[in-house]
Amino acid sequence: DLQALAKKDNVTTVFFEALASDKTAKTLAKDTGLTTDVLDPLEGITDKSQGADYFEVMRSNLKNLQKALGAK
Repeated sequence: DLQALAKKDNVTTVFFEALASDKTAKTLAKDTGLTTDVLDPLEGITDKSQGADYFEVMRSNLKNLQKALGAK
């Protein structure tokens, strides 16, 4: 069902949170031919965060969303 929905709605990316496991997202992406990317929820900035403060992390989240949506 998810594969059909992704195809119907032109979904390209499965997102997962930086502080959560990526295993489910990567399995779903592999099974459906999609890519994965990260969105940081800011619950705790760590070494794995895509920025050192709120603004850097939000810019990174925006960049990841723009890439997934095909925006420039």
